[in-house]
Amino acid sequence: MFLKKVFKKVFFWKNDFKFPRKMRKIAAEKIFSAAKKLIATANFHLPAGVQKGLLRLKSAETTPAAAAALDAISRNFKLSEKTKIPLCQDTGTAIFLVKIGHRVALEEPIFETLFRATASAYRENFLRASIVGDPLFDRKNTKNNCPPIVKIKMVAGENLEIIFLPKGGGAENKSVLKMLRPADGVDGVARAVVDAAKNAGGAACPPWIVGVGVGGTFDTVADLAKTAILRDIDTKNENPKYAALETKIAAEIEKLKIGALGFGGKKTVLAVHIVAAPTHIASLPVAVNFQCHSARSAKIIL
Repeated sequence: MFLKKVFKKVFFWKNDFKFPRKMRKIAAEKIFSAAKKLIATANFHLPAGVQKGLLRLKSAETTPAAAAALDAISRNFKLSEKTKIPLCQDTGTAIFLVKIGHRVALEEPIFETLFRATASAYRENFLRASIVGDPLFDRKNTKNNCPPIVKIKMVAGENLEIIFLPKGGGAENKSVLKMLRPADGVDGVARAVVDAAKNAGGAACPPWIVGVGVGGTFDTVADLAKTAILRDIDTKNENPKYAALETKIAAEIEKLKIGALGFGGKKTVLAVHIVAAPTHIASLPVAVNFQCHSARSAKIIL
């Protein structure tokens, strides 16, 4: 009897933990349809906050060439929404950021569903297929923009959240990852971001959202930077020290006078966003991920 009680306590956590007794089933077809809608929405509709930010920069820009570039950008996002022509000819790598609630049951692996949705949506909406199967030798286009990149995070609850981020090659190619020393500190992080912006220039299609990851490890800091570009451009970092650093970096980048599309001028930055994570005592990883002015994304919660 004693051993039976111990077994129940140790292996079933009877008094400390309850397994979910009821799972919420989400049909693969529902996810498939939602993902296709996300892909179309992101490619034809610039988020409202980004639109407002670009118009704000346009009203503040005084350099003629840069002002003209911002005017063309604003006309473009209005025409794209009206005509259903993609915001940019580079319809990007298909990236899905997925949060799966612990009470969610899926009919099939989420990657398979999102693979089918990507192939279907890119074909039906006449979006450019930009993915090559082998990165070095063959470089043959897969012709359906697949495979998508799917990043999955398990969370509490019974919802499924999907964010679609079509990431263009121009801005992505200017991304930077540096393994700094802890002694490099705040100034070292700021210098790494500003140097990356200087190197990116007009090739990364400014005005940008500059995503900065700080901490973690070599492989995770890049994810932090990519997550950072999704934050609403009018929000501030919850940590006042990081909020101040974001403001400082943005001001330093503006001094470079890169301007819209590299035409010079006062306005190069839509926002600088930092996401930080715990790291090793000997490490200070920093990653910079640029999001071009066509800052496309869409989200749905099922």
